[in-house]
Amino acid sequence: METLLVVGGSGLVGAKVAGLASKAFHVVATYRETKPKVAGVDFVPLHKERVEDAMALVRKTKPASVVDTAAMHNVDRCEDERELAWQVNAGSTGAIARAATDIGARYLFVSTDFVFDGQRGQYREEDVARPVNYYGETKLAGEHAALAASANNLVVRPSVIYGWDDTRLNFATWVLTNAREGKSINVVTDWIGSPTLADGLAASILRLLELPDGGVYHLAGAEAMSRHEFAVRLLKAFGLDPSLAKPVRSADLNMKAARPPNSSLTSAKAKRHRIAVVSADEGVAAMKGQRSLDSFVPPARFKS
Repeated sequence: METLLVVGGSGLVGAKVAGLASKAFHVVATYRETKPKVAGVDFVPLHKERVEDAMALVRKTKPASVVDTAAMHNVDRCEDERELAWQVNAGSTGAIARAATDIGARYLFVSTDFVFDGQRGQYREEDVARPVNYYGETKLAGEHAALAASANNLVVRPSVIYGWDDTRLNFATWVLTNAREGKSINVVTDWIGSPTLADGLAASILRLLELPDGGVYHLAGAEAMSRHEFAVRLLKAFGLDPSLAKPVRSADLNMKAARPPNSSLTSAKAKRHRIAVVSADEGVAAMKGQRSLDSFVPPARFKS
């Protein structure tokens, strides 16, 4: 059985990839702090920024493919801790990609819609990337490093990833758990993305690894919408009060880093390869069918 190495296996996407892949691969996945419990997955500790450790793990496990979902995601923190952000998102990304190439493994890097400036939206893979914050700059550098290591490598760009995650809150679970407690939340109307269900993204990543061609692929939800519109859809689907999502403008939040106003993506390229892309309503319905909101205990951490 071939080995699949998942870097960042304790995160939302990484855990979904690891769990799904365990049916067909011997899966080795990394975690940073708390060791997850995913059946059929061998977890090992790794801080991605420790380059030598990361490269040694690739050489030791000898995977057929590496899926790298690990990143410094906190957009505002990246502005303050630039050296660490660059090392995690760009420097170590390139090192792992090169180590994978050296042993004949394929490397897939999960990037972000934040590589675009957001002036237009519905971006295609070939559109010019112009990040408006340091997080986007580091992820774009990671893309370049991954593809420079081998033309056979893959870069995946999702947008507004959501789903059940017991280790940290994401946008969807933040909205739902606050509303469950009757708390109102401020949700921006002028940030537009393509909400992407983590489970569907994981399945699409594994499907993408089966294709012979490398390069950049958008794997994002089928619809463009504001965070506020998505929050309202979530609340309605779960039978919660949509008026608890209070519309605000992004300028009211006084955030350190700029955000692209419309970084929505088109995933037509993936569709041409028969890789499924689901709508927000389909994704939310799938999430609702997976577990009861009442059974979800909100973790303390939040994924920005």
